[in-house]
Amino acid sequence: MFDKVTNESYGDAIRGAHTAIPRLLALFQDREIHATWATVGMVSGYHLNNLRDLCPLLPNQPQYIRTELSAYQHLAAMKYEEEVDLELYLAPELIEQIVATPGQELASHTFGHYYCLEAQVPESDPTETFTADALAEQQALERFGVSPRSIVFPRNQWTPEALAVLKRLDFVAYRGTENHLLYRARNDFAQNNRLVRALRLIDHYVNISGHHTYTLAKVNRNQQPLINVPASRFLRPHSRWLAFLRPLQLHRIKRAMTKAAKRNEIFHLWWHPHNFGRNQKQNFAMLESILDHYAVLHERYGWQSANMQEVADPHPEEAVAAVIKAAANRPSDTQKSAAHPSRPASPKPQKAEPEVVHLQPTSDEPPEPTRHLNPKLTE
Repeated sequence: MFDKVTNESYGDAIRGAHTAIPRLLALFQDREIHATWATVGMVSGYHLNNLRDLCPLLPNQPQYIRTELSAYQHLAAMKYEEEVDLELYLAPELIEQIVATPGQELASHTFGHYYCLEAQVPESDPTETFTADALAEQQALERFGVSPRSIVFPRNQWTPEALAVLKRLDFVAYRGTENHLLYRARNDFAQNNRLVRALRLIDHYVNISGHHTYTLAKVNRNQQPLINVPASRFLRPHSRWLAFLRPLQLHRIKRAMTKAAKRNEIFHLWWHPHNFGRNQKQNFAMLESILDHYAVLHERYGWQSANMQEVADPHPEEAVAAVIKAAANRPSDTQKSAAHPSRPASPKPQKAEPEVVHLQPTSDEPPEPTRHLNPKLTE
């Protein structure tokens, strides 16, 4: 994010995430929401020297042509720890809380917020630098007793080569983009096209691109190395300038959720935890409204919350059978349809999928959540 914002302009949102994340975890536990928290490995350090010890050696760090993109170079520029506000960079205690909360998946957002589609200097091998970054991420998260199995790529920039590397490291799932031209994976320059940005903004409120609900069988028919658990909708945070459009935003999200629940499909909602760092009253009110609607759909159709790893379960039929059995034993005078079973780990209404609401928060700074209803932590 260093190329987008400064500590002065956005530091309050990052600090706010330190209070928003515990609130999200408490809310998810109370509502039995499973979410995926895609976490940047660099936030896991307890101090700067501890963080530097985890970094790949310099030749194996990404050498972007646009040097301001590199989190590694930003870290190298921080010489004296006493001059750094560590709350803006490190959050190991938040990772510990995520791991300790039932149903939450700690996933990868790469170690150094790695950009797969940004150009590197000719002497830098992207496959080697991505592999080094992925190994550093594994090492960082294993200190919390977790071997990550899912990934949310920063700015949704992925490549087949990166997926192949992760397959060798035992990853099983990644969050792909919505199946529409507006959301395809692009580098930062292409992503900032004004027309694309304007249409994507409108799409939050008016259905331009579709609802993006899906079954895993359909989106994974090409059998890529990892299972694609695509995003359905970004939970855009409160803005006082656009607050009058909030009812349209909620209506769009709830209509998509209802469609998915009726058809036994997946809806994958995501946001960054720092999106909730500001305007917490308004943002939590919106999320609770969404979760209230999920509760109705869960009761009426048996729709389940799951994180990304649960959605990518290699034996989903066993989980589905468990859900069908549970639904059959639940008294109700309304007909229910079995949904993909709730499996461990991922916040995104997300860094979270077979007939699932997936919540996913993502985490650049402090971790962000992913959702089936599945939240994500970072992007």
